[in-house]
Amino acid sequence: MSVSASGYLRIASTDPTAWMTFATQVLGLMEAERDDAGGARFLRMDDHPFRFMIEPGDIDALLATGLEYPTERAWQSALDALSDAGHTVVAGSAEAAARRCVSAFATVDDPCGNTLELYWGRQLDYVPLDSAVGVSGFVTTFEQSGDLGFGHVVMPAPSIEAATAFYTDLIGTGLTDTLYPPGMDGVKINFMHANNPRQHSVALFGAPNPLGIVHLMVEVQSMDDLGRAIDRAKQADVHFLATLGRHVNDNMCSVYIVAPGGIAVEYGFDGLLIDWENYTPTISTEGDLWGHEYNFPGMPE
Repeated sequence: MSVSASGYLRIASTDPTAWMTFATQVLGLMEAERDDAGGARFLRMDDHPFRFMIEPGDIDALLATGLEYPTERAWQSALDALSDAGHTVVAGSAEAAARRCVSAFATVDDPCGNTLELYWGRQLDYVPLDSAVGVSGFVTTFEQSGDLGFGHVVMPAPSIEAATAFYTDLIGTGLTDTLYPPGMDGVKINFMHANNPRQHSVALFGAPNPLGIVHLMVEVQSMDDLGRAIDRAKQADVHFLATLGRHVNDNMCSVYIVAPGGIAVEYGFDGLLIDWENYTPTISTEGDLWGHEYNFPGMPE
């Protein structure tokens, strides 16, 4: 495997101001003050210049997932493998790379139409997190293993077998767990890890989603940070997609809340970190150890 982490997301929003208010006042992220010709707003959670780019748009949707490679050689090797397999790889311009604060990137779509921006050489500015609501920190690194990424992203994948082969054979992820969610006959979710200890950095959900994303996850450093976020979300009248619970496969204690425009955000604590040299992929038929009572928009309260 060669991909290092899920580095950033580009998100289209019909109301970027509302998204930024949600992100800073509920999630506790920090706005990164950056000039942008396209009018994008930027959110940071650690020493990276940003982790989320919120771009004004006519729809609310995930535009692209930025996946990081450790070296230029590893990055180029992945691009060559993708091209050799018949996928269209489009090199990003130097100007576009500077906007993303990376040395170079290229764009490719997976077999389900999810857009990836593959990059190397993220240019850090080491500005510390200054959360307006007092979040102590987000889990994005681990001891000497380095970057864990912003968290994880779950993308729709109606053609899940083809998409899984694409990520494991060409992008360079490893299969962690396959979940057959109870009550969802015929649907499965494949969780995949990058070259870092986080249990999964990318997951594929075997069904379509009009937003191009099932959810994104950010992880805080303490249960108190999670609890205070729950209070803030209730005070802001944010819709809870799922109550507090703990997942089986990655041990994450979390809630799911809905951002302006409909994108779901898992806000978690205590996710599992794994030594991949001593791990065998698992198959799960239960999603939760406890909790996570789901309330999808449109369901009766």
